[in-house]
Amino acid sequence: MNEIKRAMKLSLIFGLISAVIVPLMYECYANISRGAALAVIAVWASFMGFKLSALTLRSAMLAASAVLAYTLGFGLVAFVIIHPAAISVLESNSKYFYLTFSDSLMFVISAFFAMLLIYAVCIVIKAARYAFAHIKSNGERVEAYIDNAFKDGDSQ
Repeated sequence: MNEIKRAMKLSLIFGLISAVIVPLMYECYANISRGAALAVIAVWASFMGFKLSALTLRSAMLAASAVLAYTLGFGLVAFVIIHPAAISVLESNSKYFYLTFSDSLMFVISAFFAMLLIYAVCIVIKAARYAFAHIKSNGERVEAYIDNAFKDGDSQ
């Protein structure tokens, strides 16, 4: 049960941070650089996947799903706060570039797929750890077989 509590704690923390990062990156996507905005989201999702990979696979997948849910829910609230503030700041200093509906939809889809990196990174790290442990145990078994083979040859 302790593992689930830790997973939920991490997912809440990561979800709240993601809820602020995603609307900020929307403004960056609209006015500064599309690639940089999506790269920041991808790097953040990779970091979350790396941190969640320390949990069991079940807990990590549960936490990743909760992060996506928290990001969506709290992200809408953060967007309502951040978007008008970004418009006023940018219009007072320069021009604010509004996205069309299709561009906004493209950002949301791209951000969603970038956030799916949480799952991918978790699964890849878990698979790599399993493979290394399996290779190490196979190496130890081969070493034991070799040692036993030489012991059998010495007794004759």
